[in-house]
Amino acid sequence: MYGRMSDAEQARLRDVMRVLIAEKVWEGCGGLRVTEEIKVTIAAQAAMMLLGMAHDYFSGLLSILVYPSTFALPRDECDDPHGSPKAADGQAVYRGPVIIAWDRALAEGRDPGAGHNVVVHEFAHHLDFLDGYVNGTPPLRDEALSRRWRDVMTAESTRLQRELRQERATFLGWQAAWNEAEFFAAASERFFTRPGRLRHYHPPLYDVLAEYYGLDPIRWFEDRDSLP
Repeated sequence: MYGRMSDAEQARLRDVMRVLIAEKVWEGCGGLRVTEEIKVTIAAQAAMMLLGMAHDYFSGLLSILVYPSTFALPRDECDDPHGSPKAADGQAVYRGPVIIAWDRALAEGRDPGAGHNVVVHEFAHHLDFLDGYVNGTPPLRDEALSRRWRDVMTAESTRLQRELRQERATFLGWQAAWNEAEFFAAASERFFTRPGRLRHYHPPLYDVLAEYYGLDPIRWFEDRDSLP
């Protein structure tokens, strides 16, 4: 994605990336040794999300844990004690770390139009966490945007639930229907990886995310995000 950005965007991305690398605690898990390549690849994808907005470098996030590949989530009281551990490629912990599978972050960094991005997904959760709530609504600039956000997110989430009940194919995917927090994270993935399709299928959702992120990523995909 970097080569598709303007010079000013590239400069801002490098600046944000340097801060994320320097100020967050990076820890390898599952035998992985965290290298500069790992830090740059993950931090750059997260920095991309901040290019157009006022931000504080994901201030609520102190550490980034990186596994070589898919990892097992810790059990909680709701899990079946006799079932298999749940596996994940990423996790965002409220008032805790972001956990990323390195092979997934690398593959999606190399193919920015893949439609999924675990770094964007998990760091979107930490944007959501900034106001102390886990509700799919990050801190917004003003009351006008807050009203539009509520209206659009409610309507789009209701539409997704209806489409899934009718067993229709959806652009946003079933994970977005879990709750408001997952809807925002999944929509953010599509915004940064399939913006043309998002605007085509869900124009109000694209517009409100573009206003929040302060970006129009469609121009990064002018030669590759063709509609079906």
